Amino acid sequence: PVVSSFSTHAKSPQTASHRTQARSSHRSWPTSRSLAPTTTTNTTHDHEKQKIMPLKTTNLLFVLALGSADALKSTTTCFGRARGACADVGVAKGISSAATCQVQCLSMPDCKYFSYDDKVKRCHMCSSDVDDGESCVGDHCVHGPRRCADPAAALRDPRVRSRAISTDDAPTTSLDLLEAAVTTAEALCGGVETLDAMDTLTTAAEFNGLLKQMIAGDVAGYAVYGEFLDDAEYLAREAAAVLGDASCAPSPCNAGLALFATLEAFLVLVDGHGERAWPGDAERQHVFADHKIFFADGKFLSDYTVERVDKFVEGLPAHLVERGIRHGAPFSTIQVKNAFHCNHNLTGADQFKVATVTARSFNVFNIQAGARTEQAFAHTKVSGAPGTYGDLFQTVLRHEAAHQFDRTMNGRQLRLRNDLAEASRLVEHWPRAGVARGGIGAAEFFKTYKGEIIASQVGNQYLLSTSNQLEHGRLHADEGNFMPLAWFLFDLDIVGEATTATFYENEKDDGIVDTYTVQIERAPGHGAVAGLRVPGCGEWTFAYYSNGTLFDYTYDGPAGACEPSADVVAVAYPTQVPTPAPSQVPTAYHNLDFPACGVKIFEGGKNVVSDCARDEWIEEGEQANRFGCCDTITNACVRKADPPRAGRGLDGKDNDCFWKSDTGDPRATHWHFAHETCTDLGLKLCDVESVASAGCGKHGTGLKCHLDGERLWTNIPCDADTPGYDATCELATPVPTAMATEEEEEPTGLDPDEAIF
Repeated sequence: PVVSSFSTHAKSPQTASHRTQARSSHRSWPTSRSLAPTTTTNTTHDHEKQKIMPLKTTNLLFVLALGSADALKSTTTCFGRARGACADVGVAKGISSAATCQVQCLSMPDCKYFSYDDKVKRCHMCSSDVDDGESCVGDHCVHGPRRCADPAAALRDPRVRSRAISTDDAPTTSLDLLEAAVTTAEALCGGVETLDAMDTLTTAAEFNGLLKQMIAGDVAGYAVYGEFLDDAEYLAREAAAVLGDASCAPSPCNAGLALFATLEAFLVLVDGHGERAWPGDAERQHVFADHKIFFADGKFLSDYTVERVDKFVEGLPAHLVERGIRHGAPFSTIQVKNAFHCNHNLTGADQFKVATVTARSFNVFNIQAGARTEQAFAHTKVSGAPGTYGDLFQTVLRHEAAHQFDRTMNGRQLRLRNDLAEASRLVEHWPRAGVARGGIGAAEFFKTYKGEIIASQVGNQYLLSTSNQLEHGRLHADEGNFMPLAWFLFDLDIVGEATTATFYENEKDDGIVDTYTVQIERAPGHGAVAGLRVPGCGEWTFAYYSNGTLFDYTYDGPAGACEPSADVVAVAYPTQVPTPAPSQVPTAYHNLDFPACGVKIFEGGKNVVSDCARDEWIEEGEQANRFGCCDTITNACVRKADPPRAGRGLDGKDNDCFWKSDTGDPRATHWHFAHETCTDLGLKLCDVESVASAGCGKHGTGLKCHLDGERLWTNIPCDADTPGYDATCELATPVPTAMATEEEEEPTGLDPDEAIF
C-alpha cells in the first residue's frame, strides 16, 4: 500500500456558486454540484479586479457524468498499427499501454505524434507525423496523434479503463488547462464516482505541459508572462484550497497523486516558495526554500526522511548543486516512481513523469530513511570496516544525485575519467569492486556504462566515508596497484573546488554524516591533485608521469582509515598564480578550441544551415544537437558503426548509432563529445558543407539513426552569412570562468528496479 498523508474521507461535491466561500472558509463541501459546462462570474474582494471566466469542468467530465464512457467504445480508431513514429521529443520506458503513451505525449509541449512498442513497453514521442522506421517496427507497434480528431474514433485499450483522448475534450486556452486541473481535483475531493482515472491523468498531463511553458516564461496566448500570473491568481487560490483540504483522497488508482503534484508545482512556480503548495508541511517548505528541491512522491516520504534529504543537500559543495543537481532549472525534482503505482494497467511509470515538470529530476526507492543499511565497500580491502555501512535510502539518494554530477565535469576531468576507465582492466582496479560481481564484473560494467562511475564511486562511497575510500586506494597502491588511488583522486577532483574539498564521515541517525574541509594543491598546468592536507590526519603528496598517470604517493599521517578531526584546521597551500580551477573551466579536447564565433548547425539530410551555435556545451532544449561523423578522406557521412562495437546497446533496427548512449537510447551531446567520438573512431566531425557530409546524408538514403531533419553539430566555423551570426564574437577573448561541460553517457539515473548499488 502507498503511504499518504491524505485522509481517505471524501466529501460531497460543491456547487460552483459556493466555490469562493468554501475556499476562503475551508468549510465542508455543499451537497451537490453540476458537472455541466457553465459560465460564472468569479467575485473577488473590492481591491481586486473582477474577472468573468468560463468555468469549464471540461467536456470529458460532462461525458463521464452522463455515464457515456462505455458508449464511446468503437471499432473505429484514430490509432494505427504496424508502424512507428520517431523519438525526437523523448522516450518513456515501462509504459503500460498505447493509451498511457498518448498521455505522455500530452505532457510534452513539442509532442504531436507518438508510437508505442507493446513488446518492450516503450513510448516514443515525435514532433511530426513521420515513421523513422526505427522507433518501432512490426505488428506490435501502435501509433497515433497527440489527440484523436473525434470522440467516436476511440481505441479502448482492453487493459486500461479509458478511451483515447479526444479533441473535443481539449481545453482551449491556458486558463482552461489550469481550470480543468483545479476542477478535476475538486471533483476528486468531492467524491465524484464517475471520474475516470485516465481522464484525471490526461488532465494532469495537459496541465504539466502548461507548467513547462511557465518555466520557459512563455505561456500560450500571453505576450507578457506576468499577465498570465495575474489572470491565474484566482485559480491559484482555489488550487491552494484543494491542497489544504485534508479530507481529499488522491491515490495512485484515481491518478489524483499525479494531479495534485502538478498543482503543487504550479503554486511553487507562482509563489517562489512552498507555503501554499504544502500547507502545514514545514519540512518540505524548508527544503524547497533552502535548496529548491521539489518532491514528486505522492507524499510518500516521511518528514524524517525529508529532513535527511535536507541534510544531504546542505553538505554538498555549491557547484555540485547549482551546475549538477539543479543545472538550468528553477528547481530539481526528487521522484518516487513506485508511489504512483496502482496496478499493471496504471503503473508508476505511467504516472510519475506526469507529476514532474522540470528537466532536472531523479528517482529514488519507495523506502524511508532507517529502513535498512547497505555495505558500500563490499569485496574491497576495507569491507566491513567502521563507516562502510550506509542507510539504504540515503545510499540511493546519494547515488541518484551523483548521476547529476556528470554534467559538472570539464574537458580535462571527462578525458581523465575515460582514460582511467580504459586503463582499469581488472576488477581490483575499481573502488566499487563488488558491482556486478555475479555477472559481467565491475571492470566490464563500468567500462560499458561510464555514466555509472561517478554515481557509484562518489555517490555510494565518497559521500559516505571518504577516508575509507582513500584507505582502500592506499592499501592497493602499497601492493603496486595505483588504480583505486587514482580513482579516489578523480572523485576528490569532482567534489573539490580549486583549493579545498570536503570529506564525509561517520554516518549516524539514518543517513546524516559529518563534513570536514580539507586543503588540496593542484599540479600547475593541468590541475590534477598533487597535495592533500586532512585536519588531524597529516599530509599526502601524489606524483604523476608526464601523461598524467599516478605512479607514487607519500603520506605522513597515522596508519589506517583516518577520519578528520573537527578540532584541527589544515593549513592551506600557498596560492598559485593563477589559481587552477579545473572544476570551473572547461578544457578543449584534442588541443582544438571551439571556434570563437561558433560552428554551423546543419539540418540532417539536407544541405541547409539552421543557425550558428555559440555554446559548445549546450545539450538541452530547442538548441540541443545530435551528430554524425565523416570519413576523413571522402567526407561521406557515417552515422553508425558497421559492424556494431562490442558492448554497445543497439536501437530497434540493430544500429550502433554514434550519438546514442551505450544502451542505444537517445542522449544529449555537446560539441566536444561529438568531436571526441568521431576522432576516436578514426573519423572526423564533419567539416565540409554538403548534404553528404555536414548535412550527414541525403534524406531517404537509409542511413538511419534518427538524424534526418535533426540539428547536427559540425566543425565548420560560422561566418557573416550564417543565420544568428554575432559579429561581436570577432572581438571576444576567452573567458576563464566558462560553463563546465555536461555529458551523460547513460540516462541521469537508473530505475530503482534496475539500479546497481
